[in-house]
Amino acid sequence: MSLARTIATRAKGWLEGAWRGPFFGVGELGGTYELGSIEDGYQRNLDVRGYGVRNVPAAFAAVMATAKAVSQCWPQHLREGKPKQFSQVTTSPAFRIFRTPNAYETWPVFALNLVASMLFDGNAYAVAVRDDRGAILALHRIPSGSAMPYVAEDGAIFYTVGANQLLPGSAVEGYMVPARDVLHLRQYCPRHPLLGESAFVASALALGVNVALSRSQAVFFSRMSRPSGVLTTEQSLGKDQITRLRENWNAQTALMMQGGVPILGNGVKFSPMTINSQDSELIAAQRLSIEDIARVCNVPLPVIGDLSHATLTNVEALISFWLSTGLGSLLELIEREFDRLFGFDGVTEYSDLDVTALLRTELAQRIDALTKGIQGGLYTPNEARAREGLHPVKDGDVPYVQQQMVALGTKPPAPPPPAPPSVDPAKPGDPPEPKPSDPPEPKPKALEHWQRVAIADAALARGLEAAL
Repeated sequence: MSLARTIATRAKGWLEGAWRGPFFGVGELGGTYELGSIEDGYQRNLDVRGYGVRNVPAAFAAVMATAKAVSQCWPQHLREGKPKQFSQVTTSPAFRIFRTPNAYETWPVFALNLVASMLFDGNAYAVAVRDDRGAILALHRIPSGSAMPYVAEDGAIFYTVGANQLLPGSAVEGYMVPARDVLHLRQYCPRHPLLGESAFVASALALGVNVALSRSQAVFFSRMSRPSGVLTTEQSLGKDQITRLRENWNAQTALMMQGGVPILGNGVKFSPMTINSQDSELIAAQRLSIEDIARVCNVPLPVIGDLSHATLTNVEALISFWLSTGLGSLLELIEREFDRLFGFDGVTEYSDLDVTALLRTELAQRIDALTKGIQGGLYTPNEARAREGLHPVKDGDVPYVQQQMVALGTKPPAPPPPAPPSVDPAKPGDPPEPKPSDPPEPKPKALEHWQRVAIADAALARGLEAAL
């Protein structure tokens, strides 16, 4: 093909609409800049973002909800003192790392970005920096795309780590790090035990549907013309009448004149347009794609902002359901990975992510649970007050239990002996009570029946004689 024909072919392509812009690039600080017809943004250090997972609102909301929930769980280093009694350690390297992982990140920022990287990319890496004694001084996150596991011939595991400007002593071209110094978070590993895969691979179809519908709506509302209603009349109008009627209508209703009252004459009527069945199906399909994305990420729909079927009567029940179905396993995975990094055995010494912060939204239910814990002897009053951030009180370090709570097999106590009869105090004028030394007076014996009859007859005879 000759040079003239090549130029003509390219020119024809440009004239026939090869340009599908405008396109925009994103700068380092997040600003948006328009690109030229033959520009890809490389010369101006602009990133031309496509419709990846991070650009789908439902997927981004599901990942951020999980990452923010993990960042709220405060990590602890627990160690067994007495048998079955664990206390928090505040003098260990793990405690310092859990408070400040490095010089430029706090724990919430570190945990949020680490978990988000794992959920988006399937893997998340952080390199540990140790001192001369082998204690960990700092943890530095590494982009998931710049790290890769490597298995040596003897079975030892290393990681190739790319350059990190904030990592002390790192080489520009990258270097190898042993697995004992790498925090590697991963979930499902279908290809290799050391290579995780994002859950969004399973929701690729739902993501595609969501993106296609969103792009279709964006093109429709930006380039298509859809009236909110039509003007109808039974009379036949000429071209000039139609043009004048449209101009009068737009002058009263469009742009800055919104809210005006147009006056219709000559039998002209305004008929508003409603959502048809096809639009309703599009809305239902997009909602279904959002539900599939949330289902794959194990996130309840109300957590990502879909309140179509939410009642919001019990936030703690929703969080408890989330902990038992999806978030709890992720917290367990992070805890065990920290145990491996710090060398904890997971039995007498382990790391723990406290989920109390996730369940502190319901004040009434929280206070009711603490009250029952005190009444049942589970908490002392000061322990319950400490969970609410209150100062201890005097005599509040003793657990209480109700009196009717007894151990199984306990026999009831024997009844006490009867108390002696009470004696009323003597009143003035009453005869003195007999002393214990005086013998009691004998009481007359009971009379027989015939004796009572004889006495009654004698009394009757004496009465008759007196009357006569």
